[in-house]
Amino acid sequence: MMKKIVKSYALALLFLVPFISKSQTLDEAIKHLDAERYTAASKAFNSLTESSPSPETFFYKGYGILKSPDATNPDNLKAAQAAFEAGNALSKKGDPLNEVGLGMVKLASKDMAGAKTIFEEVKKSTKLKNADVLYRIAEAYTMFPASSDPAEAIMNINLALEKSKLKDNPEYYFVKSDAYMLKNEGGDAMNALANAERLGKKGGKTYEKMSRVWLQGRNYKEANDALNKGLAADPTHAPIHRYHSSYLQTMGKFKESAEAASQYLKNSDGDSKAKLRYAKLAFVAKDYASVKKTIAEIKGTNPDPYIYRMLGIMDFEENKPVEAIENLKKFIEIAPADESPAMDYGFIGRSYISMPGEDDVRNLNDSLGILNIEKAIQLGDTTFNYYQDLTATFAKNKDYAKAAIFAEKNAQTNKKVNAGDYYMVYQYFNASGNYSKANEYVEKAKEGYKDTWPDLYYTSARVKTNMNRSDSTYSANFESYQEYQKYLDLLGETGKADAKNKAKVVEALKYLAGREFQVNKDIPKGIAYFEEMVKYDPENEALKGELEALKNHHNQTGQEKKQ
Repeated sequence: MMKKIVKSYALALLFLVPFISKSQTLDEAIKHLDAERYTAASKAFNSLTESSPSPETFFYKGYGILKSPDATNPDNLKAAQAAFEAGNALSKKGDPLNEVGLGMVKLASKDMAGAKTIFEEVKKSTKLKNADVLYRIAEAYTMFPASSDPAEAIMNINLALEKSKLKDNPEYYFVKSDAYMLKNEGGDAMNALANAERLGKKGGKTYEKMSRVWLQGRNYKEANDALNKGLAADPTHAPIHRYHSSYLQTMGKFKESAEAASQYLKNSDGDSKAKLRYAKLAFVAKDYASVKKTIAEIKGTNPDPYIYRMLGIMDFEENKPVEAIENLKKFIEIAPADESPAMDYGFIGRSYISMPGEDDVRNLNDSLGILNIEKAIQLGDTTFNYYQDLTATFAKNKDYAKAAIFAEKNAQTNKKVNAGDYYMVYQYFNASGNYSKANEYVEKAKEGYKDTWPDLYYTSARVKTNMNRSDSTYSANFESYQEYQKYLDLLGETGKADAKNKAKVVEALKYLAGREFQVNKDIPKGIAYFEEMVKYDPENEALKGELEALKNHHNQTGQEKKQ
């Protein structure tokens, strides 16, 4: 799979073991490593250092440790360092690749300055002529997310490509692609992978990396094409199944996603760590039965705290809030220091709020739920729109006062808030009897809809009337009068004649009539409004009776005045 890194080593080993056999074993070990069969790779590298001890085999032993998921574990760092030191000791003048390996250990330990010092010394000692040394330095800068430097990686890999006489090592382009992905420059990353493919690297590793770039850029057709090529080229390459699972999940094909995740497990090394990785993939795919089965298999052998997070979230999804709270609190207790528990507080809060109980118990659980959700929000969790979730929950329980509080918070914190959100806030404040706040948000909604929704002015008129319920003389409600009038104006004749608007039109006209009677003392105009009501609701006998009584009263009053 990979060319000999330092050709002189191969010549020396001719006296110890046949070159072809040793090369095939190394290639197989590297293939295991690329396919995330870490246990198999580790065994192969260990075997090589025993049967064919050389700077190269010891480099790969240390490198294999640093490529594993637990590379930064202190014991693993010590083991990797010991391997590189052993490889270095086999060369009288020291071995440049194992020196690079020691720099990798520094990077894994987040000692960027120490790593760079080692790399610069190796580059100086090799006079920038060893392309493979430059390639490994470049790769080192992409290996550890907490201490990566894509700019250094690109600079060194470009130097490696310049110094490589044949310029035909596709592995160099893999590193270049990884560096560009760290910079979120998908186009350049894909160009590098296209070069690797052009050089004949058409296996699972190439298409795995291509699918990753396409998926990150949401180019799903291209991602699917790359995945199909990768699965056809090497179905034993586990990472291609992982990205296939991710793609299928994005497409909403959760059952197929879980199956792809199980293929990942089948083709990875199968130890408890691999099973946990599978459980996480199956968890994302919501294949909870498989997750539970797998967790049961590894719970005694794998202390990974994320087991409790998954159990807690599954408990929540299965409406077992007590168990969810217990497992999620356990996760928070033992979670790594650099892991934010924000999402977990969110699920704990939602679990409390979903718990049944009488008023006192429910109020206590609601309070605990709100406290935890507010903590999740404070810690920056965006897994859910928590305020919207709380709004819906309290509205379902007909606790409109609390629903209004969280609907307002949602409107205040949502960067994409719209007129519909404001209208929802109005609804809950209105339902809770807080007409002043309801009026505030109906005004915001009106700004957003910009006269495109006549009913909003009808709503606004009612809110303003409710704010001044004691005003039976209409004198304080000029705003209500204006809103009803605007409602009718926006409806126009066609809208007023529409049967579905009949009740609202009658209510608006009755209000306008009442104001004419009470404030303006314009009886004929008030009667004209009643005549208009009857026009739009001709079968309303009560309305007709009121109109007739008003006319009679007005006529009688007029005659009395004449006398």
